[in-house]
Amino acid sequence: IYLPAIPLALLTALIAIPLVTDSRAPGRRHLDWPGQITAALAIVALVFAVIEGGAGSFTDPVVLLAFAVAALSLAAFLVIERRSNSPMLSPALFASRGFNATAVIAAVSFMGVIGSIFVLSLYLGLVQQLSTMEAALRLLTNTAVPVVVGPLIGRLMHRVHVRWLLSAGLFIAAIALFLLSGVDADTSFGQLSWRLALFGLGLGAVLTPMTATAVSSVPFQLAGMAAAANNAFRQVGGALGPAVLGALLTSRAASSLPGHLADAGVNDDHRQAATAAMDDSGFQAVAAVDYGAQRDVALNALDKAFLDGFHLSLSVSATLMLIAALAAVLLLGHPRPVRDPQPAAQRPESVPA
Repeated sequence: IYLPAIPLALLTALIAIPLVTDSRAPGRRHLDWPGQITAALAIVALVFAVIEGGAGSFTDPVVLLAFAVAALSLAAFLVIERRSNSPMLSPALFASRGFNATAVIAAVSFMGVIGSIFVLSLYLGLVQQLSTMEAALRLLTNTAVPVVVGPLIGRLMHRVHVRWLLSAGLFIAAIALFLLSGVDADTSFGQLSWRLALFGLGLGAVLTPMTATAVSSVPFQLAGMAAAANNAFRQVGGALGPAVLGALLTSRAASSLPGHLADAGVNDDHRQAATAAMDDSGFQAVAAVDYGAQRDVALNALDKAFLDGFHLSLSVSATLMLIAALAAVLLLGHPRPVRDPQPAAQRPESVPA
């Protein structure tokens, strides 16, 4: 999967070198290495802590250390950015209400989006026993719709206030996730596809307006930084989504598995072997346990336990969408760019002060 990307990246670099020129923006900037390093360290430590805490215990010394590293790195990043002459993330951005709103919406919504797609892929593979290609083709229903509706949403942005466009899209996505949380092991592709399409419709109404609002809410000198920052908030939310929702799914499934096994009549020895396998290695290990003649009923109980966690994860994801929709309604008014922090003398003459 990854090897073909290497020659493509080299070819792209060779094409870009003679064609791409430096930015013509006024003023000189340089890479903010201290900001880059502390930001990366904070994100990596936070995601590591959430994943390891969900897999084991949040009181584990390594997990607590990772949370401490994340907190200290974030604090250092904020101090560095306030003092830097060329910050990676200028504090001036956060003087804009529109930028702050889109930052919250980006992080929260993508935490729900990427997290829900992650648990959906597990559902298709582990419960419905689909191949990787079959699962991918089903998820295309969700990813293709935003591509189709994107141009329409772009035109609607000139007619509908972005507050209502974003909140409507997030609300539609939340409804779709609540509907998806009701599927079971035998749900057909037809029953699944319209829910995934509705989810994609909601996402299509969110992606373009979110970035456009972030960019239009700041002075033109900060537009590139605002777009990049908005993308970074999406990526942070996207990194935390599978970690948080995956931990919720695993925790809920592990707690409900013994009850489902008992209800199915699985004997004590097999129940103990299944719960030990779940604690040590997760779902695949439970499926690999030798249940003898009780294999079918044990695997059915495992599916039910997984679905308990799956339903909880998608319900939480839908709730995150509703929170993001509320943030859009409350925080997004008419975009008003913040005061330009650059002296007027440094602006290009062709751009009005």
